[in-house]
Amino acid sequence: MAMEKMLTRNELALMLVWAFREQKVESTPHPHADALTLYCNVMALPVAEAATVVSHARSGNVSPTDPVALARWTRGLMLLREMLAQPMCTLSIAEPEIPSRTGVAA
Repeated sequence: MAMEKMLTRNELALMLVWAFREQKVESTPHPHADALTLYCNVMALPVAEAATVVSHARSGNVSPTDPVALARWTRGLMLLREMLAQPMCTLSIAEPEIPSRTGVAA
């Protein structure tokens, strides 16, 4: 997920709904690379914020009405925006290469 500009909170919320609700990033065997990047970064959030973000992204309800959930949602989005702005987020996740057994001395 290469980002040229910082996502707005609304754009990020829509991407989270896309990843968790539409792409079903948690259960599909081969998720879209951007959905997987979002998922991994959400899982790196503090537990309360991650749980709130996941819950609301799954349901598509990105505007929590509960003040505590809204505070966690807002903090989670702010932290997530900062994390996604880091250069490492442009890397794609690949399967590890399995070393060949040919040419290995016994």
